[in-house]
Amino acid sequence: MNKKKVMPWWGWLTWTLAIVLGCIAYFHLPTQVVGKAGRMTPRLLAVVYEPSIMLVIILLWHVLWRIDPKKRNYESFWSTYRYIGGIIVVCIGLIYLTVLGHFLHIGSMRFAPTAYGIMFMLLANVLPRLQPNWLVGIRTPWTLSSEESWRKTHRLGGQLGIPIGILIIVLAWVLPTTKMMVLAIVLPILLWALMTVVASYFYAKEE
Repeated sequence: MNKKKVMPWWGWLTWTLAIVLGCIAYFHLPTQVVGKAGRMTPRLLAVVYEPSIMLVIILLWHVLWRIDPKKRNYESFWSTYRYIGGIIVVCIGLIYLTVLGHFLHIGSMRFAPTAYGIMFMLLANVLPRLQPNWLVGIRTPWTLSSEESWRKTHRLGGQLGIPIGILIIVLAWVLPTTKMMVLAIVLPILLWALMTVVASYFYAKEE
């Protein structure tokens, strides 16, 4: 386990490219751009918002495993931990690219929930590899108190994550207005969360 390589190189590369693209877009944007809820937003804030979130996630990924009471378990899924951090950063980068395109009147905002759907599928695919810990994965009172519930819940979450991700992508392009696209993300994820939480309870009860 190489403690220095917490974030994959492609996660750092994505953040660097986001900074470069943001700097380029900055000089092509008006002083004020239309941000969330139709409000005018300073262009500086518009171009630094997502890259700042990406940097926070990168820094958090270097800290989270160190403060986890079960940090010894990370050695058994270290590559998965790094992969999850990288995927989150890359997908936020794709969303940022979509937002910049929207500000510059290029492309469609429907690509943003599409990126969420792709991220959800990629993360769900590796959920079964996670070992019990306090900070990453499906953490319920039952998965944290029962290794059997943890294992079965994460396997179920991984199986459900693929169709849920596909549903997010489909809804992103089927819903009639871009204002409704938040539903394409929130409703499927809430459904997935509800099913996994309930399942974790019954798995623990069986044990």
